[in-house]
Amino acid sequence: MKFEINKVATYKGHKDSVYQLAEGITEGRFLSAAGDGYLVEWASPEVGVPVARVNHPIYAFEHRKEQQRIWLGENSEGLHLIDTERKKVEASLKLGKVSVFSIVSAGNKTLAGNSLGYIHVIDNEQNAFIRHLEVSAKSVRAIAVNESAGELAAGCSDHCIRIYDLDTLELKKTIEAHTNSVFTLAYHDRYLVSAGRDAHIHIHDSALAYLPVASVPAHNYAINHILPLKGTSLLASCSMDKSIKIWDIETLQLLKVIDKGKFASHGTSVNRLWWNENTRRLYSGSDDRTVSEWTLF
Repeated sequence: MKFEINKVATYKGHKDSVYQLAEGITEGRFLSAAGDGYLVEWASPEVGVPVARVNHPIYAFEHRKEQQRIWLGENSEGLHLIDTERKKVEASLKLGKVSVFSIVSAGNKTLAGNSLGYIHVIDNEQNAFIRHLEVSAKSVRAIAVNESAGELAAGCSDHCIRIYDLDTLELKKTIEAHTNSVFTLAYHDRYLVSAGRDAHIHIHDSALAYLPVASVPAHNYAINHILPLKGTSLLASCSMDKSIKIWDIETLQLLKVIDKGKFASHGTSVNRLWWNENTRRLYSGSDDRTVSEWTLF
């Protein structure tokens, strides 16, 4: 595959590390959240509009676009439900002095993983907790859902990935593929892709009891996020080593490296990626407080 990597734009305005990116409230825009406590919607590099402001860093949020709602995790203050039309807090759920690292919606539930090793299950109609699932003695850093298979994967700081039944939340399997914290998970068709502090990417076949399919030492330092690029056969990863890498998602063959030297990429840890399938552009958020926009082809 021929690549034409180009940096389209840099979005500046956050006063701390950017931790999360997602589709915007308005078509053609995107959302970013950072350690400065701001959730911002970007119309252009020059125009960023705050959607919410909290007093502590935001490590995770989940945008339920059709419901015009965002579940936002505020470090040490729990969860807030934001009405995106009115830009108003609709509900708040206290969790004590914990950090929320991952929030994912599945059907009528929202799942939030925290630094004490729990997944908190929220009823999206009542906007209330219905269960607190103890997953690990250490942090739950990543959650991924395969709704078609009815399964939930949780990546933890005890180096394990745990697979649960999505409806009953019964533990089905524990995967011990990594040698350090699992920071990021993603389902792609029948495969579960995982990565983390050990800088390796693993692919597991969910249709064959999560047997290992492929594994590569992918980065020099911890991998913060992996993202299958919808509409392509590609996987993107980003790391504390300041690089973004593009892989063949089935073979884990490295296809391209986006770094500061060749492409004027980020000069510090790259924390998060977002892929706009419609425009086929990749976005990256970093400890350097900026978001970069990229064309790949």
